[in-house]
Amino acid sequence: MNRHILLTVSDNYSSLFAVRFTAGFFSRFEDLNITLLYVAPNPKAGLTEAEILQDYGNLSRREAQTRNLAQTALDKAEEILIMKRFPKENIHRKIAFKQLGTANDIIQEGITGMYDAIALGRRGLSRLEELIDESVSKQVFTTPMDIPLWVCRGHEKPDPKILLCTDGSPASLRCADHVGFMLKNEPEHRIDLLHVVAHASSAVPAEALAATRRMLEENGIAADRITQQVVEGVNTADTILRVAREGGYGVLATGRTGRGETRSLHLLGSVSMNLLKHLESATLWISH
Repeated sequence: MNRHILLTVSDNYSSLFAVRFTAGFFSRFEDLNITLLYVAPNPKAGLTEAEILQDYGNLSRREAQTRNLAQTALDKAEEILIMKRFPKENIHRKIAFKQLGTANDIIQEGITGMYDAIALGRRGLSRLEELIDESVSKQVFTTPMDIPLWVCRGHEKPDPKILLCTDGSPASLRCADHVGFMLKNEPEHRIDLLHVVAHASSAVPAEALAATRRMLEENGIAADRITQQVVEGVNTADTILRVAREGGYGVLATGRTGRGETRSLHLLGSVSMNLLKHLESATLWISH
């Protein structure tokens, strides 16, 4: 089965982080398809039908200018992929004029297009870019949906090691399923399972680790590509961040909600939200 990723592109430098990550992280492109999505400002936004008819000429010119800007951004993204030997025939391009807001339009395209993941870039050259990008990332992140989300860093060649956090929760197992599906044909990518315990005497849920291994193996991941570690830490998010940083992982993968959390949880205090806010060393894969 082919893998299909929705990569968001904009005029912000940071939007190319998702493109660079995808181009650098994967090595088997034959079954990997990418749709580059540019959500453009809608020149008709806020106008009545009468105003649109009255100013039709100017609106048409503004729409053409916007399309030219979008095409330039898409050209740059495609160029990066092709330079990494990504097959041109596997690259699809789409320009959408903003209807519901950038984040909601991305989500809607992700749902209707039945993609395997939505990839966003994170952090730009300026504080303004960072704030804009962060607001879109957070809005997409906090919207309940069944599509995994990637929040990408701008590494040209991410390490092919994946740190997969697991506690046996449904979300963490869905994340394992996603990791297995995306990496089954990437034999050089190794997956390290991580379980955090509060203190040394804590019971280690062997069933959670075993269930995660089974999910990976059912997706075609060989057993010798999987390792595991149990780490003690009072603060789960801080412990995960430390392990990810020290291990030099290219991807940190986790469920959106863990044991004891629900989708209606106050998001700012959740482990995954803290990872989104503070992870600097790796790309974050989140499954809802």
